[in-house]
Amino acid sequence: MQYSSLIKSEKISKLGFGLMRLPKIDENSEDIDFEKAGELVDIAIKSGVNYFDTAFVYNGGNSEEFVGEVLTKYPRKSFYLATKLPGWSLKTNPNPKELFDFQLERCNVEYFDFYLLHSVNDDIAEVFEKTGSYEFLRQMKKEGKIKNIGFSFHGSLSLFKRWLKEYEWDFVQIQLNYYDWENQDAKTLYRLLEEKGIPCIVMEPVRGGSLQKLNDEARAVFSELSDDSPASYALRFAAQLPNVLTVLSGMSDKEQVLDNIKTFSGNIPLSEEETTAVNKAAVLFRKNFAVPCTSCGYCLEACPNSIAIPDIFMLFNEYNLSRDDAAFNKSYKDIPKNKNAGLCVECGECIEHCPQKIDIPKKLKHIHKVPDSIG
Repeated sequence: MQYSSLIKSEKISKLGFGLMRLPKIDENSEDIDFEKAGELVDIAIKSGVNYFDTAFVYNGGNSEEFVGEVLTKYPRKSFYLATKLPGWSLKTNPNPKELFDFQLERCNVEYFDFYLLHSVNDDIAEVFEKTGSYEFLRQMKKEGKIKNIGFSFHGSLSLFKRWLKEYEWDFVQIQLNYYDWENQDAKTLYRLLEEKGIPCIVMEPVRGGSLQKLNDEARAVFSELSDDSPASYALRFAAQLPNVLTVLSGMSDKEQVLDNIKTFSGNIPLSEEETTAVNKAAVLFRKNFAVPCTSCGYCLEACPNSIAIPDIFMLFNEYNLSRDDAAFNKSYKDIPKNKNAGLCVECGECIEHCPQKIDIPKKLKHIHKVPDSIG
């Protein structure tokens, strides 16, 4: 296992276990299968993983209960535990101490190694600031109930810069992967942290599994290199960055755990050839799946059948990032039948009106077949 010591002199595993996609007893509920999930944790710990990340809301709150029952059977000094303060809960109960104390009790610990203001965006940031949450975290750190304070981020660049300027952080957690490095400008967030010497924790390094599934063309790029999983290249892309403290992976089965352990037990930095392959895969994944639609709506003016073209493209783009077959099928079926892609007569009028010059009829024809192809 590879380790990092960016936080003082602590030895933290470069692979972090995200406790948000644990195996469940029933897929229709949030009840965790404690036995199966416990086996995954056991394998991870025996292999050197010592960073575990949960949150107030993961698995409907069951993730923190899992920590309190299963993870704490290990000596407290043998693992690092991270959890988060939910800003949306503060909207109805503006008392961070009450939530924090409940989390300590539920996780069965006396302190948290890492504690985050959760999922900060421009709206939630206001909630945290109005409730004095940052000041509360500083006080808990002073009392020894929090070792390191930070936040996970999903907001604007201007907010990110302001929070780095106005507050003092021990670490920050951002979404970072080779697809979003350019696509969502993750590189700018990372470099701002690096410039300020604030360690970066990576979430969604495989983008919810989409960089493991990919598409045939992108997968072929990695197949030509080795038998290693596509996910391993995505994880290594993030882990090789010098200011990354740990890379979180929401592991849900034994195969994922073993594959990730293998990845972090070997050489992390990507070779020049591997870097070229990652960049090529990103382009192929974006080009072959995503539709560069800006939702301008000009095509709607030309379509004789009033097909919901922008809405269909938006659903498809979301699917190509999440690769959630069930969610796409449901969302596509929710589109009224008098507006779905199957009504396209391929007249081509929409193409003439499209500023992006998308071959709309071709895309609609493909998208309409997707639900049948994925079941």
